[in-house]
Amino acid sequence: MATITFDLNGTLLDPGDQAEVLQRAVQLSMAHTLAGDFRPFAELLEAAGGQVPEAQPPFEDVTAGLDRLLAEGHRLAVITNSARETGEQHLQRAGLLDRFDRVAGTDEIGAYKPDRRVYALVPGDWHVAAHWWDILGARRAGRRTVYVARREPLPATVAADVVVERLDQLPAL
Repeated sequence: MATITFDLNGTLLDPGDQAEVLQRAVQLSMAHTLAGDFRPFAELLEAAGGQVPEAQPPFEDVTAGLDRLLAEGHRLAVITNSARETGEQHLQRAGLLDRFDRVAGTDEIGAYKPDRRVYALVPGDWHVAAHWWDILGARRAGRRTVYVARREPLPATVAADVVVERLDQLPAL
């Protein structure tokens, strides 16, 4: 049995037409972390031209993928750049919260992914994400990784242990 952590926005939940705004906010979060200037993610979303959505639906492959991992006896958790409370609310609205033992938000540590300190919030064996920079950070923090290639292939300088197109295609971990 492994502990598997997941990215939330863009991996489990579909930001829809807010995907580009989310990416701009993530760029801001990385720059602010490097500068030692933590700002709430909601503030960064606003600065990027968006706002925290009321709800985001899960991608169609998520429920089946999570349920299979649970049936195999794995423990599941979320590590999100969102505030913990926001992450929990989004998972609740998406009908997924009960599948996770813990939701950790970067507001708990005052830094954003891919900073190593973020992954230390939840000890784990594997990290699953649809963002190359999250895979890079998780690997540097000592996790085995699964890249869900929802939008683009991994850059040549970033490696993952497993690459899938959909969460329900995960091999046994």
